[in-house]
Amino acid sequence: MCETYETPALRKTFASLVKKAGGGPSVCMAIKETTGRSLAPGTLSKIADGSMRFDWQLAFQIEDIAEQFPITGRLKARVDASRAQSDLQRLAYTALKEIGEVPAAVCSWVATGDLGALEKEGPEGLAALEAFLQAVREAKQGEGQL
Repeated sequence: MCETYETPALRKTFASLVKKAGGGPSVCMAIKETTGRSLAPGTLSKIADGSMRFDWQLAFQIEDIAEQFPITGRLKARVDASRAQSDLQRLAYTALKEIGEVPAAVCSWVATGDLGALEKEGPEGLAALEAFLQAVREAKQGEGQL
């Protein structure tokens, strides 16, 4: 997982899970019994307060112990939300990403004289934009706007 997701809300959820699972010493004992992993209650506190990197595997194990799954639920909701995007939205995001790579390729060519990046990024940006515009035209036709 990316550190981007290591938010204060996630850490508070982690701390709440530890509490619901019986507190630090109980969680440490349960983790030791189920996985063989030894850890100290201080480790749980450090993860919860942000002074230690978030441990996703440990969080999922604590969810199992507490029989509550708020972290997994949030991750699943994120995936479900991305699936809910329309094809047109996905094409728009792809076009924006690909078009956004073209200026850097142009700057690279200007600075170095090497056309390699531009020869790659230019057609990819153009193709993504064309696919998006074609989908927009088709959507308009489907709505009777053309």
